[in-house]
Amino acid sequence: MAGPDPARFQGIPSIIYGTAFKFEKSASLVEAALNAGFRAIDTAGSQSAYREALVGKGLAAALTSGAFERSELYIQTKFSPFKSGKDPASYPYDTTKSIPEQVAESVESSLVNLGVAYLDCLVLHSLYPDIQDTLTAWKAMETLVPSKVASLGVSNTDLQSLRRICEVAIVWPSAVQNRFTQDTIDRPNPTFPSDLPYPLVTFDRDVREYCRRHRIAYAPWGLLWGSLEVLNGPEQLISKAGQEVGISKEIACFACMRGLGGCQISILCGTSNEGRMHETLEGLAKVERYLAESKEHREKWKGFVDRLRVVIDGGETLASDG
Repeated sequence: MAGPDPARFQGIPSIIYGTAFKFEKSASLVEAALNAGFRAIDTAGSQSAYREALVGKGLAAALTSGAFERSELYIQTKFSPFKSGKDPASYPYDTTKSIPEQVAESVESSLVNLGVAYLDCLVLHSLYPDIQDTLTAWKAMETLVPSKVASLGVSNTDLQSLRRICEVAIVWPSAVQNRFTQDTIDRPNPTFPSDLPYPLVTFDRDVREYCRRHRIAYAPWGLLWGSLEVLNGPEQLISKAGQEVGISKEIACFACMRGLGGCQISILCGTSNEGRMHETLEGLAKVERYLAESKEHREKWKGFVDRLRVVIDGGETLASDG
């Protein structure tokens, strides 16, 4: 089976602005995020949590500033498989048609909504109950590369399904976008909505290790809710890392995660606060300056990251049978 394109892997941004649950504020927030310095946007055509057309309006408004061009942006959207019991009207395609037809209609709708000629990444939003349907959707997505889509990704996947996709793929996933939490399917958190996806293994260790081995980027979502305090721990590890550089613990968490090593980590940031948009990007740049200042700083930061690795993975990269 063919592997992913190394050049495409390198092109995935290290931070992406997420538009889930922004609803009617999507246009103004996307415009603000791009003007703040974000150069990557994540959205979806499904109406359940996204307003893709408004994301497109925000994108168009920001582009009129002339501060950047479309070619400098990474625009990612999703094909969302129809789920029984959901309102068919919330999907950007005819749910009675075949899966390949649904994929084609969804992408055409996304291109119109976003006002772009191509997508930098098309993500399979979730898996079908039947793996064969998942593979059918993936093969349909592949037919759009490279004419309308530059790369493909998959979200909310387990390791076995990810392997199956890669076994048949001509175009490998360039990224996996999964929920990042210590909670698992057999140990869900009762304080969160019952329909949230859960990894099979704490902190998605098995999927991240597969991504490391096969040079697939990993984009954790939900990083700051449900995980931040766990990662911070009684040692206040993340808080201390932030204090060392002069940034918030939230930004320190982003920076530490990006420094874990192994697979490339692409952070999803979904703040609705314009001030925090600037603060996040400036804070991450501040970490880079701190690391460039001295070997002592780099060693001190490495200590924070190494201790975080103990919390997440027991201090080492997990083995995998590939």
